[in-house]
Amino acid sequence: MAAIKKSVRLVDKTQATLHNLTLTGEVNWSGSINDMAAQFELFVNDNTPELTAKEWNVFYCAYNGYMPSQDQEREARMLSWHISEGYQYDEQIREFIGSEAAAVALIDRVKSWSLSQQLAVIYKAKSFWRKGKED
Repeated sequence: MAAIKKSVRLVDKTQATLHNLTLTGEVNWSGSINDMAAQFELFVNDNTPELTAKEWNVFYCAYNGYMPSQDQEREARMLSWHISEGYQYDEQIREFIGSEAAAVALIDRVKSWSLSQQLAVIYKAKSFWRKGKED
């Protein structure tokens, strides 16, 4: 893959994380960003709950055109609400879930997930719609 040079503004928390990813000496900004992206993918893959194809479609539908909050913790905590609302108001989501009992069971499962599991599902749902850049 070709290297792309971009100019970005890094907030203090990001700078601290990148500093911690550099083993010694001066911060290697591009190397640390690449390391952070690789580690993020590992965290996402390790924290993604097992879902059926229909369940994935529920999350894809819920995040189709949706602009998530910049507050990731709040967004994760609202995941079960999005599925509940989707079941009530989105015909596609109702079709993918099936019965009301299945909807309640999925919502309860989502509520039982850790924040990192919820964020992993949100990331994958948003990524579904981004297409374009391949791994």
